[in-house]
Amino acid sequence: MGDVIQFDPLTSIVQDDVPPHMDDFGRAMLIGSFSDLVKLRDSAASELSRKQVDAIVKQIGSVLARYEPEGAA
Repeated sequence: MGDVIQFDPLTSIVQDDVPPHMDDFGRAMLIGSFSDLVKLRDSAASELSRKQVDAIVKQIGSVLARYEPEGAA
């Protein structure tokens, strides 16, 4: 599902025996954040703020698309 690498930050040991994935909880949190950012972008008062938030929205959208289930549109 992508190139996510599992590691233990306390020991800095990479665990490559777990396939790359995004769990359901992480996906739900990312979709919620994406939704909040879209609302923030759409209600931004200045054009500069809108452009800055839009750049972040596009980056998160790319991550979500990467982990989209096969056949989903």
